[in-house]
Amino acid sequence: MKTYIKTKMVEYVDVTVINAAKLLWKVMKVFDPRPIQAHYAARKPVVNVEITKCFSLRAEDAEQNIARLANCHIGSSTGRGRSGLVSRKGLIKIYNAENGKFLMIRAQGCQTRAGEKQIPRDGIALNYDAKKALGIVKNQEDGLQLFIGKANINDEEFYHCYIDPDASSRTARALGWYLAIGGTVYGLLQVSMSFIEASLHLF
Repeated sequence: MKTYIKTKMVEYVDVTVINAAKLLWKVMKVFDPRPIQAHYAARKPVVNVEITKCFSLRAEDAEQNIARLANCHIGSSTGRGRSGLVSRKGLIKIYNAENGKFLMIRAQGCQTRAGEKQIPRDGIALNYDAKKALGIVKNQEDGLQLFIGKANINDEEFYHCYIDPDASSRTARALGWYLAIGGTVYGLLQVSMSFIEASLHLF
């Protein structure tokens, strides 16, 4: 009787291992962490400034993946001047309260030029792609409900995975996520197998 039960248990274990391997492969192929990351990224920064005006970047800035802000929002590069909302070339999150869209982008101050109007405290300058990502209507310059703030850890991860202009950085981050997923599933599989083996020894 014990031999029969043990044989059946071994068959059951074999089937379980095969099914677990299939499940692992499906998880590795199908699971996409982006919806979870986007869920937590799609919200206003905790410390934020409301922006109601959006302008187009100058031609020489338009090809760069940056946002121009009023200088009062940019902290001193030496650390001894104003603190600002973010440091120069620091990563910020822009959240559009009208549609829930968001964008992480590097921020810089506004260069002062004689005779040229400066970006106001409640203004920001973006290129075409950034405006499109935020759902800003073409030529709309005021009446916006944008909130900007320093990017947190999750925002930075989202940026490096999906927005960073450096393709190698995006690939490395994605690979890291899939390895983490695979490692977690493999660990759970090992725990399950240990439990099954322990159960077999009872017979």
